[in-house]
Amino acid sequence: MTAATPEVENGAVLLGPFVDEAQAIVRHCWPFARTSPLGDAATRIDLSAAPGGACPGVEDSGGLAMLSVVAPVFGWFCDARAGVEGVRVFDGGHERDRRLVEWSRGQPADPIAWPIGSLALTLQLPVDAITRVARPGRPPLSLAIEALLNGAAPPEAPLLHQALEALGSLELDRATEVLVTHLRVDDWVARFHAARAYTRLHRRPGQDGRPRLEALLADDDEGVREAALAGLLELLPRVEFSDLDLHGQIDAAVARGLADEDEDVRATAARVQALRRELLG
Repeated sequence: MTAATPEVENGAVLLGPFVDEAQAIVRHCWPFARTSPLGDAATRIDLSAAPGGACPGVEDSGGLAMLSVVAPVFGWFCDARAGVEGVRVFDGGHERDRRLVEWSRGQPADPIAWPIGSLALTLQLPVDAITRVARPGRPPLSLAIEALLNGAAPPEAPLLHQALEALGSLELDRATEVLVTHLRVDDWVARFHAARAYTRLHRRPGQDGRPRLEALLADDDEGVREAALAGLLELLPRVEFSDLDLHGQIDAAVARGLADEDEDVRATAARVQALRRELLG
């Protein structure tokens, strides 16, 4: 670590303008504080210079509660030596929430979902606007998913394939658009993962340029055809009895699968047919 990159920091973020009342409270509670604006809507209050190694950004409940009468306030700390970070939320004079994460045990493993990352997202700011402490880097898979959603491809095929699988659990129109795009690429492995991810959720197939379910059974690769049917095994428990169009697409996909030249495709189609009858009659 260099002098410009501290190992430990703590402070508070006040939402709203730094009005005279807030300034008076900060001077009274933390005369050592350094303040700086975070755009027009928030103020960063650096409390790292607290005497005696104190951490008023999360320990001083009284000061944070007092300040939150003026506007909501987030107390935070980040400690690279201990590998831990935390945030407490105060509003209207009361604590509303608190979160602490040990980096080595953080679940999910993506630091953007941890307390300070979540705070930065809430404020639509980069993390280093909150703290300069070097937090763990983003996992490659998280970066790959974001790259896909933002229109760029991950640099390595294995990450692309993992990201496509992960998009299968996201009920976002943009995620569906990405999957539809990858149903049409030359890489059969990418199509395999996109097909299974596409059919796992009800993505309004057949609407807005999205392929109907049975259309995926026309893929040249038998692995892709089987993957499309495998995704239906996860979709079926979510299908409404009243969604007759989706029933029809599932039945058409099963019929194509049962007539497929590949034995594994036929076997998976039979599993889908049996589950469809069990759940939907």
